[in-house]
Amino acid sequence: MICPPLSPDPVVQDWIARHRRPVNFVLHILAIPPTILGVLYIPVYVTLLSVPVFVLAFLLFDGGFLVQFLGHAIDRSEPGEVTAFKKVWRRFCEQRARSRSAAVGGAAGRDAR
Repeated sequence: MICPPLSPDPVVQDWIARHRRPVNFVLHILAIPPTILGVLYIPVYVTLLSVPVFVLAFLLFDGGFLVQFLGHAIDRSEPGEVTAFKKVWRRFCEQRARSRSAAVGGAAGRDAR
């Protein structure tokens, strides 16, 4: 039996929407490996406590991230980290507002007695 193709997951659709231009995609392809390599050098630095290894890890990680952010600036889209931070911040603010309104509602109910 032939099934129709499934629509992409919303996470994949969001990723595709934020990486529309080929330049952004190519910059990500070039910048992700050094970023990951920078992270992988951290245990080496911790083991050796070598300043040159730390500098190399720092430059690889930050350089890779900056190139990816450059791709998003060219594409005029938000990086996934910014989107995720905004989502978490929005949830935090909503929960705080709910807890404050519940506290105010509870205090008003006690005062009415």
